[in-house]
Amino acid sequence: MKNLLSDLKSDTFRLSGIIAIIASALVFLITSMYKNNDDSNMLIFCFSFIVTLSYTVALIIRTFSVHRWKLSKSRQEYVVLMLVLWFISAFSLNQEMNIFDNSTNWLSCYICIACSALVLTTVQQQLPVYVRHILSFILGASLILFMYYAIYLIPFYLLSLVAAIFFGLSLHLLIPLFLTILTLVIAIRSVKEIPALKYPFALGVMLPLIICTGFTMKWNQTNKMISQTINHNTLNESKLPTWVLISQQVPKSALTEKIMKAGLVYTIPDRTGNWFWGDFGGTSFDEPKQHDPLVYIASLLTKEQNLYEYDRIRILKSMYDSRHPAQERLWSGENLETASVVSNIKIYPEYRMAYTEKTLSIRNKSHRRWRSEEEAIYTFHLSEGAVVSSLSLWINGVEQKARLTTKGKADTAYKTIVGVESRDPSVIHWQEGNTVSVRVFPCNTEENRKFRIGITSPLKKTGSTLSYENPYFNGPASTHAQETIQLSLSTLSTLSAFSTFSTFSSTRALSSGTPTSLDTEFEFKNNKPLVIDRDYIDKWNLSFQSVPLSNRSFSFNGSSYRLKEASTINAAFKPEKIYLDINSSWSQEELNTIWETIKDQKVYAYTDHLVQVNKDNLEGIYQDLHVLNFSLFPFFEITEPGTALLITKGSDNSPNLSDLENSVFQKNTSAYLARATPLHVYNIGTQLNPYLKTLKEFGVFKYNEGDLNQLALQLQKRSFPLLQEQPSVLTLESAQMAIEKTPGILPNEAPDHLLRLYAYNDILKKVGPTYFNKDYVNDELLKTAGEAYIVSPMSSLIVLETLKDYDRFGIEESKNSLQNASFKSSGEAPEPHEWMLMALTAAILLYYLYQSKHKIKYT
Repeated sequence: MKNLLSDLKSDTFRLSGIIAIIASALVFLITSMYKNNDDSNMLIFCFSFIVTLSYTVALIIRTFSVHRWKLSKSRQEYVVLMLVLWFISAFSLNQEMNIFDNSTNWLSCYICIACSALVLTTVQQQLPVYVRHILSFILGASLILFMYYAIYLIPFYLLSLVAAIFFGLSLHLLIPLFLTILTLVIAIRSVKEIPALKYPFALGVMLPLIICTGFTMKWNQTNKMISQTINHNTLNESKLPTWVLISQQVPKSALTEKIMKAGLVYTIPDRTGNWFWGDFGGTSFDEPKQHDPLVYIASLLTKEQNLYEYDRIRILKSMYDSRHPAQERLWSGENLETASVVSNIKIYPEYRMAYTEKTLSIRNKSHRRWRSEEEAIYTFHLSEGAVVSSLSLWINGVEQKARLTTKGKADTAYKTIVGVESRDPSVIHWQEGNTVSVRVFPCNTEENRKFRIGITSPLKKTGSTLSYENPYFNGPASTHAQETIQLSLSTLSTLSAFSTFSTFSSTRALSSGTPTSLDTEFEFKNNKPLVIDRDYIDKWNLSFQSVPLSNRSFSFNGSSYRLKEASTINAAFKPEKIYLDINSSWSQEELNTIWETIKDQKVYAYTDHLVQVNKDNLEGIYQDLHVLNFSLFPFFEITEPGTALLITKGSDNSPNLSDLENSVFQKNTSAYLARATPLHVYNIGTQLNPYLKTLKEFGVFKYNEGDLNQLALQLQKRSFPLLQEQPSVLTLESAQMAIEKTPGILPNEAPDHLLRLYAYNDILKKVGPTYFNKDYVNDELLKTAGEAYIVSPMSSLIVLETLKDYDRFGIEESKNSLQNASFKSSGEAPEPHEWMLMALTAAILLYYLYQSKHKIKYT
């Protein structure tokens, strides 16, 4: 080490080159981490290019002073440092003049290691022999990387030579070629000095080639599997669309995801004639474009995929939960980020519900001087049974409340204004799977856009514990967002016994996918709301002890709403036929355990048709079905649903109901749901895939969940617990409570959220049987949604810029409705300070009334 340091100190020109490389690399890496704007991209390049040009000129002058015009006699070490500087400068320029899309993480690491290895060759004489063996191995791998870039850029070489007169910027395109030649020269000289170095160098060359070959073979194998699935589906005339079968049967892996994203996210060759610079990916999938040499080479060497782009997007949505980036987009949102999140939460423990308002600020980081407008799209994930009950958008610094209208009118108004007129709207639509989408336009660089969404949600009851689940979102990056949370309780006195030490827990997903937990005790002091300032965290929940339900009511439009405990009965039920919904989430042990319980009954499974299960074919059926990434059991194949039991186990992902529209499967399911008796469904565990989750929301089957022991016990007793259903009583299963609707007016003491929750869940129950036919959009349900002022399958909230815009699209202001929800919801008992304000106001009015009468009498 001492020799190395002294060697560097003795050669200041080499040391200055290393320092210049470190400085350029750090500036480039740090600014890349904090995704920059157009102006900063140019500044970074200018810094890198000036450093590079300075070192290059200094080297030419130094060489010329010693060797005159024989510049090729420059010291190898100096040339290495100069080319590495040019390589860094090339990537800086690439951010401004895109030739390569953003490098994948593994490629970025590969580039850094390759450049570091080249820099180390400038001091290799001072390194131990074993280190030089490692260095030789890395040089071999680096040679393949530089060769890849050199070959990729071949179509640009002629252009780079012609344009070299313009400050030499185009010479950046030739740097990979020079690095390839230089790496070979270094390797040859090193092997001549130490012949044993040829073995690690050869191994380094072979390793990337072996990896690339293996990746390409696996890519080709998966492509063949996809083609075979398409062909078999054509022969079998399956009721499911081809893309669904591919989503089910093709192994879920990182490679499969790359195949589906090829051309959408990953750069691939242009199949129309030019291999190297044609197709740089479309804009129909909202994910940053990336360059992956493995994907590029595999796409180049194998046959073109036999899948349309929209089918691949559907597969991504079904296999990899990519619904948010797959949403239709009218304008780009690539430069947007979520700057801040303000969460104002009011919990009503005695009503087992909460009202949350989230105010989001959106920043546009672009420094473009024209057409900087972008569209922000958010997907909010809500808890089961929750409903959106308010929306606001700030226009010219003033908060504008949303109007409720039909989903069709809202969609038409938004697309017309955003797509043609480029003015201020915001809209929120209902989506399957307990999600809603929010769109805000325009988001420009002049100011941060701000919107607010209000969510009414039931609290989940587990035993004697209530839990509040934070609504989280996907959308513009929230990595650097600051969050302020204000948490208040409707009646602090009811929580005095246990509010001091409740649990505030949160989960943040790390880049590695490993979650970490943060637990913080909180305390309500002096009956004031709790306020927390922190970095934004998406998924967290709050748990506390439950309290008795309030018997207060809320009245509106001649009806009253009141809570009561959900009533559960043990209904006698002996299934005549049992259906197994087997997929990859099932284990062999689970199936064997269930089989021992049900083997004496009629048991069926579905492959491409219903098959009766027996001890001889049980193993074969499991082997056929457990490879499926998810299952979509065809309910329409069950002939007697009233006496049937379906045993399922949920997977992470699956298509939504709307994804299956116009398929034979959808039409048969639609016809079945419109006439069938609800069947019993037992879920092993608590997780349901999106397909079954939406059907559960629609109430089209009688649902139970638990473990295998509970299932065996219920089958043995021939008794299944069911929520007792009564006319005008709607049960919220997660909260273990029911909302009862009665005619007449009662004292208005409860929050209006009772009506909102009742209306939303009532709409879902009525929509379910006719969801596919679109017959659910009727005046009765529209009236229900309008009265409660909620977002539902047929109603949306929209904010437009002017009253003329509302009139133009026929969006009238609701008159006989609750309007947008707020923290001053009607019917809630006033707080003590509110009583004082009301009394003071009354006293002032009485005083002025007295003075007025006295003045009249005097006159």
